[in-house]
Amino acid sequence: MTSERSVGPEVGLLLRLAHQHAAREFTRALSPLGIEGRHFGVLTTLARLGPASQSRLTGELGSDKTAMMRTVDVLEQQGLVVRRPVPGDRRARTVELTPEGRRLLARASEIAQRVSADLLGGFTPEEQRAFRALLVRFVALGTPGFTVPDVVGPDPA
Repeated sequence: MTSERSVGPEVGLLLRLAHQHAAREFTRALSPLGIEGRHFGVLTTLARLGPASQSRLTGELGSDKTAMMRTVDVLEQQGLVVRRPVPGDRRARTVELTPEGRRLLARASEIAQRVSADLLGGFTPEEQRAFRALLVRFVALGTPGFTVPDVVGPDPA
């Protein structure tokens, strides 16, 4: 028996398929830059926070420690970030964008805007705003400390 409030079991499937579609398009678009979505996430987070520990990046991005270390390793090998020692703590390191990392992030951000516009291009501007607002509310309900500026870019034209 289904209640009137039930939206059906397909919501989880639809969200997963929507994520896969968006991730596939974003990955394809970023490939000429030699990065993936996970790299873009770290670069944008560092641009927002400034130098940060891997632990903070892990928390901000909902990642795990090992995956974050591998991601930062790749970014460091590409010259996009550097690790610097934390004064007074021999084991701790901060991760910081390099000038090359900032340049690549600017290019990747343009790509992200284009991909977003393409993905939502079948919606009217009003539908795009409503879709984003609903996604923000949905994520905020399940994500303590979530704030809108963390993920929402400019409104569509």
